[in-house]
Order: sequence, then structure tokens, then C-alpha cells
Amino acid sequence: MKNCKGFTLMEVLVSFAVLTTTGVAMFSFLYPGKIENQAWVNDYGAELSKITLLSAPALKDTTYQHIDGNGIHWEIKCIVSSFDTETCATAVSIRNKADTTRAQHLCRFRSKK
Repeated sequence: MKNCKGFTLMEVLVSFAVLTTTGVAMFSFLYPGKIENQAWVNDYGAELSKITLLSAPALKDTTYQHIDGNGIHWEIKCIVSSFDTETCATAVSIRNKADTTRAQHLCRFRSKK
């Protein structure tokens, strides 16, 4: 029987494929791209707007300040409009004075006196 030292080409290719797959998975986990970050910003901003509308009943136009866990400055602008028996508030979260998220709306109705 022949004494074989070293690796076959197939063993080298399989190990290279396993290492490459593991490396790509680790890299995408450790360094998320802009798409993942934008989704987080939109979700966080929408939640800030919802919390502001539900916890602080705005009676006039107001701007709230918030700093998240990463130290990023947020402003939540509430715009109030009143009609006959309803008061509607719109909240928009603004991140670093540049990025904005979708507006959230809340309308409250009261009975006529």
C-alpha cells in the first residue's frame, strides 16, 4: 500500500467551502448593511411616535426630545388639528435632524354638548 501524505483536492475544496460559508455568515452578522439599519430606524421611529401619541395627549403643537440607547438624538413633532367634535394629532419622529419616519395619526372624538 502506498503511504499518502497531504490532502486531496476534494478535501481542500470542501474545507474552503465550509470556511467561506462560515465567514460570510459571521461577517453579515457582525456588520449589518444599510437595509437592516434603515428597518431598525423606521421601526424605532414609528414606536416613538405611537408611544408619544398614546401617553402624552397633545393639545397644541409640541416637540418632544428623546435620546436612544445608542446616544442618538430624536425629535418627535406632534401637530394637532381640531375640528367640530374631533381632535387629531400627527406625530413624526426625526432622527439626527435628517432622517424622518412615517407619520402616525391619532384622532379622538368627543360628544357634542
